[in-house]
Amino acid sequence: MLEPLPDEAELVKRCAKGDTEAFGRLVTHYEDAIFNLVFRMVGNREDARDVTQEVFIRAFRSIGLFEGRSRFGTWLYSIAVNQSITERRRRALASRTGEVPMSALARDDGEAAYDPAGEGPAPSDRLDSEETRRAVEEAIAELPEEHRAVVVLRDIHGLDYRGISEALRCSRGTVKSRLHRARAELKRKLGRTIMKDQGPK
Repeated sequence: MLEPLPDEAELVKRCAKGDTEAFGRLVTHYEDAIFNLVFRMVGNREDARDVTQEVFIRAFRSIGLFEGRSRFGTWLYSIAVNQSITERRRRALASRTGEVPMSALARDDGEAAYDPAGEGPAPSDRLDSEETRRAVEEAIAELPEEHRAVVVLRDIHGLDYRGISEALRCSRGTVKSRLHRARAELKRKLGRTIMKDQGPK
């Protein structure tokens, strides 16, 4: 998980008093991480941008309710997961009623969240890794919402069980159970082991 800013607690206090400059620093620090989380939850870059913006709007409006019992980043993740689930349900409803979201006209679901420049593997290796990545992302996208959220938070963003339980507002036992089921389903879909639990407990 992204490390907090050194003066994060003070920034949050200032934000609660309406300091938009302080909130801007928090946004700059967390926006890439939140976007990547949302992108993997909703599966579409345009929708992810919209949801990410909504996450920070909601965070600023409700920051006075943040009690500091968890890390600020964990609180943001919680808002991001909830907003992502809301967006997927909205899209599902729109699909059933015949509406076509504008973002669907220019889908780029297969793109990676980042495409760093510089030296890289040979084209053949990149093709293989690209196919593997797409297969993994597609498999994650097919998971039930609660399982997808746990996998993304744990295996992609590196949150420990405590952080995930705080973000999803459920027990650690529930987190472990969902993660076990999610990984089992991913292994079934992909036909091989792709997730390894090497992070903190």
